[in-house]
Amino acid sequence: MYFDLYSPRWHSDTIQLANEIFGEGYFVRPSEIAAEPSSVIVISQEENETLLGFAQGRVLRQGALQGYLERDMADIPPDIADADRKGALGVIQAIAVAPEHRRCGHGTKLIELLHDRLIGLGADKLIVTFKRGPGAAHVDGIMSRLGFETWQRLPSYWQARCDASEFQCIDRRSRCTCEALLYRKAIY
Repeated sequence: MYFDLYSPRWHSDTIQLANEIFGEGYFVRPSEIAAEPSSVIVISQEENETLLGFAQGRVLRQGALQGYLERDMADIPPDIADADRKGALGVIQAIAVAPEHRRCGHGTKLIELLHDRLIGLGADKLIVTFKRGPGAAHVDGIMSRLGFETWQRLPSYWQARCDASEFQCIDRRSRCTCEALLYRKAIY
């Protein structure tokens, strides 16, 4: 397995994997996202250049946390709020590993590489958002081993986007039942 930064040659494969993991329309602009100065996409590939997984994150601009969370949250820890005010808050927004390659260390390594890249871009605090639906992977143990702690569980985090058909969630039944798990880590 090899790890590298995203390049446009992975555009179609990244969208295809994202559609399989999250649902059609959830992650649609990888080349544009990767071109943003504070954004990073790391990919995992096999020797034969088959995409195994990817992780995407960025350092939020100053004061952008509330917009990122898409809701008002009264209980933002002081260190996270401070990093948000300073523009030093890194977020890992998407992690996708092909189902047949899970439990092989790809996701963990993608998180580690993205973690280091975001620190290199100036992040001193990190948050990670995981979508948890009926078919989602359980990540509590991995996140704990990487030094992250659970911060929030947000029920129906994607409900408005899902209900508006902005993407076709693979876990949707008669209504949105997915929750967001937010993990946090202080670097400094």
